[in-house]
Amino acid sequence: MATEPDLRREIADERRELTNAVDSLKEEVGKTTERAKHVGAAVGAVAGAALALRTALRIRRHFRD
Repeated sequence: MATEPDLRREIADERRELTNAVDSLKEEVGKTTERAKHVGAAVGAVAGAALALRTALRIRRHFRD
């Protein structure tokens, strides 16, 4: 049977492991959030460029006709 000091040590070890796991997850979530920001910015840039091109083509067509 485990003694009280052994149990306390095991609990402390488990707590440390859980703390490390949480820190690791937070870091991964932060990286994922940064990637999502970059993707969102790229999508916004592409949408803006497509809208500008469409508008330019409409203006050009308007003045050609």
